Amino acid sequence: MHPSTRSQLPESHAFWRVALRVLRQALAAAAGLLACLWWASPAQAVPAFARQTGQDCIACHVGGFGPQLTPFGRAFKLDGYTLSDGKKHIPLSAMLVASYTHTAQGYGANNYMGPPPAGFSANDNFTALQQASVFLAGRITDHLGVLAQATYSDPGSQNLAWDNTELRYAHPYSVGATQGLFGMSLNNNPTLSDVWNTTPAWQYSYMAPPFGNSGPPVTPLIYNLGQSVIGATAYTLIDNSWYAEVGAYHNLSTYWANALHAGNASLQGEAPYWRLWYSKTIGPHVFEAGLLGFDARLNNGLPGLPTDHYHDIGVDATYQFLNGGPNVITANAIYMHERQDLNQSFLVGSASNASNTLNTANINVSYWLDNTYGATIGLFSTTGSADPTLYSSRTGSPNTNGATFEIDWNPFGKSWVNPEKNLRIGLQYTLFNKYLGAKHNFDGAGTNARDLNTLYLYLWTAI
Repeated sequence: MHPSTRSQLPESHAFWRVALRVLRQALAAAAGLLACLWWASPAQAVPAFARQTGQDCIACHVGGFGPQLTPFGRAFKLDGYTLSDGKKHIPLSAMLVASYTHTAQGYGANNYMGPPPAGFSANDNFTALQQASVFLAGRITDHLGVLAQATYSDPGSQNLAWDNTELRYAHPYSVGATQGLFGMSLNNNPTLSDVWNTTPAWQYSYMAPPFGNSGPPVTPLIYNLGQSVIGATAYTLIDNSWYAEVGAYHNLSTYWANALHAGNASLQGEAPYWRLWYSKTIGPHVFEAGLLGFDARLNNGLPGLPTDHYHDIGVDATYQFLNGGPNVITANAIYMHERQDLNQSFLVGSASNASNTLNTANINVSYWLDNTYGATIGLFSTTGSADPTLYSSRTGSPNTNGATFEIDWNPFGKSWVNPEKNLRIGLQYTLFNKYLGAKHNFDGAGTNARDLNTLYLYLWTAI
């Protein structure tokens, strides 16, 4: 994986001082509002965006709960979460997840998964509170909106930590006959600002088990920085078809990393991020194709040594069938390539090679009936250079592939009827064909890829 140390934000970077000052003010407001929510009656809290727009959640989300976005949902996000029915609303929501997890092998002192987390069994674990999240979400001004999430997870940190958070500004413009939208996003997760469910922050699977495995154990750096960085990007959408975004990310300061219970990414300086995509709607069919890139240097806290350098580039595509009828079909695909120049890691002996490559692919297809019954099939794959020191396996390989199958049911329908009836029940099964380079005995201790297959049942409610 990618090592991390704590790094202070250089005072000389005026841009980042301003960005963090804006974020600090937003978080201060969020803290006060979240405190109100924490002591409020649950019946007074409803999903904030649905209340703000006056629309059912299927207006923005495929399957009601999301996170897959419809064209309306993408427009709402790109426009800064500012669309409103003109009434005053409290911009607060909450989410609760309970789950049951079964793994083929289970935990054990002498196998790959090791001992279970404190207070849990070797297998067949029911987690009454896998996740509890509170949201500050909604319009601030005509052109400014926020989506801020704080999450408590168990098992896990058992702290209320900041989660995906974005402060977004947007303003339309025109140049002759060309209609455009300009925007800026201050956020804590590369690709969080994106509107397609291909990119790392939003791709399938949308819910993951607290135990066991839900995908490859090794992924490019861009997948592993959520909540441990702060970034600012600027974007434009032209004629509702052409999109370009550019920005950069930096470590959180030690103070904010501790205050927000966030990790530290060990980034050396700024890490540029860019995104391009083109979309086209033909009748009920929506098509998208795009590119994205991320470039970062990591320092493991060893001054005087060269840094590790990661170059991530990807290509993605989406298809949606949305004709207003009972049948909805979506397909998402992404391929990411990473080149690793492990200058520092190789010198200190934490990598066998001075350079490596890593490739990941994620493809999924979903079908929804009446936005109430859903089924998804997802395929995932990681391939790359063999590096026994970096991956610590018998094969030394990151190569992993498998599939995830899921069925979902929204028993009370597709709109926010009232708080106690916003429920999704999901059953998910993840199987591994290959894990860290082998189908059989990948760790040298007799563990097979299929031993990590995981069954996951969850109940997801929002208020």
